[in-house]
Amino acid sequence: MPLRESPPPPEFYSHFLTWLAVGAGWAVSAVWIDRDAHRRYGSGQPWSGLLVALGCGLAYAGFSSGASLVVAIGWLSALVVAAYATLLFVADGGSLGQGPAAVVQRVLQDVKRTLRMAPVAGLAGAGASGGRTPIVLLRKDGGIYGGRDAGGLERDSSAAVATMKEVLADAIACRATDIHVEPRAAELQVRFRVDGLLQPDRTMDHGIGRAVVSVVKVLADMDIAEHRLPQDGAFAVLAGQRRFEVRVGSIPGKYGEKLAIRLLDPGGGVLQGGLGDLGFRDSVLEKVRGVVNRPFGMLIVCGPTGSGKTTTAYGAISEIDGLSRNIVTIEDPVEYQLDNVSQTAVNQSAGLTFSSILRSVLRQDPDVILVGEIRDKETAEIAMQAALTGHFVFTTIHANDAPTTVARLIEIGIDATMIQSAVTAVLAQRLVRVLCPDCREKYSPSPEEYRRYDIPETKVKWLYRANPSGCDKCNGRGYRGRTAVYELMMMGSEVRQLLVGRPSEAMIRGAAERQGMKSLRREALHKAALGITSLDEVDRGVGDIGG
Repeated sequence: MPLRESPPPPEFYSHFLTWLAVGAGWAVSAVWIDRDAHRRYGSGQPWSGLLVALGCGLAYAGFSSGASLVVAIGWLSALVVAAYATLLFVADGGSLGQGPAAVVQRVLQDVKRTLRMAPVAGLAGAGASGGRTPIVLLRKDGGIYGGRDAGGLERDSSAAVATMKEVLADAIACRATDIHVEPRAAELQVRFRVDGLLQPDRTMDHGIGRAVVSVVKVLADMDIAEHRLPQDGAFAVLAGQRRFEVRVGSIPGKYGEKLAIRLLDPGGGVLQGGLGDLGFRDSVLEKVRGVVNRPFGMLIVCGPTGSGKTTTAYGAISEIDGLSRNIVTIEDPVEYQLDNVSQTAVNQSAGLTFSSILRSVLRQDPDVILVGEIRDKETAEIAMQAALTGHFVFTTIHANDAPTTVARLIEIGIDATMIQSAVTAVLAQRLVRVLCPDCREKYSPSPEEYRRYDIPETKVKWLYRANPSGCDKCNGRGYRGRTAVYELMMMGSEVRQLLVGRPSEAMIRGAAERQGMKSLRREALHKAALGITSLDEVDRGVGDIGG
């Protein structure tokens, strides 16, 4: 009789299924770590294949030796954590510098982030995002990039498209205003500007980096074959229910093209509350609202690039009833979409400048005009003539503070008598970061701080500073969001009389302060005393202007 093979013992199948599950778990872990390597570096790393090999060896050794499930899970967990700690160690430049506790903390943070599909740890706002928003890329012509009718370049650049979508999703979740794509000698670095400061996001090798740059240039309708000259372009992004306008600028560099990508939210969510949500002190807010509701005159908002001038001008316009008054804006470009407002964009190549559009706008029976920026004498003169003929004009100008604005106008050739008659008020501003209310530290100021910042000891017993370690709400940065500090100079009789001669900025400031103007530095210190910001941020954001 032929010999019959004996059936395997009953525990064989359960043992086999146990180790099959362990092998599957290891494969999932390997894929996760490889995906994170791609996110951090733009490509896989050598340990990815090694992890798969170790997983196969682990499963085979455990199955052959009959090891228990407890041992299997222990081996799997230990090796996954060790492998991921290695990834973090290399990602941090080979030096975590804070011991095993830091490694474990980083592992737990990244596990939490990965499970939620949240943005990169360490960037503000990521923890509060609750997840990565699906991103749809829209070309300048409105078509979806990578759709069914995609051309060869779009089909061949799927990895770069996916990387760019991840970058945009992370930037939006972090409340970033700008994305910088910067080539370096060995890699390409991506940084976000969050709350006014640049923060590192990720690095990628030059291969995927060049593909990402090409994708952005195609989206923005730029010449992908031109690498020697600066270029500008634009496209749009859908993030869930929100649409962002994206402006792109490229410049050539030593190691490749550098991209600066500006994210604009045309919905203007920051303006829903009008001027009341922009950080004004109550006394200043009342004066500004009185100015913007006048039937004629001019409000000039001044400050450096990125200080929020346009946002404040839009906030002022949102205080005006657009149904009963004809509001027209001239912008470069249109940054926010406002209801019941006619908005026109400057187009230099087509001959549409601020001055030429402003002349045409004056024939459209406007009540309120926003001139995005005064850049030359011609635009300033037309705007001031409009303010003198029954229109209210909002505009912005680059100047350090309110008294300097008057000197700046005289410098570009505006007659002092016209400034006297047309300008109602000048509003200077800066942005400072807001302390995270969940982790800020309370402390008693030192005698040196009382003296240096001229803080009254009898009124201010405690101040606040950023927690160096931060918390989950601010993602370890100690600050969350920004607020503005303002300097409002009303063109009262004393200031107007000074303009008859050639007054210095110090003379104008003295007259304005006698009329009740509070300097930028004093306003910033007031916010520090309230616990809104810190003394360090006062020094960084305002300095000693008006101090």
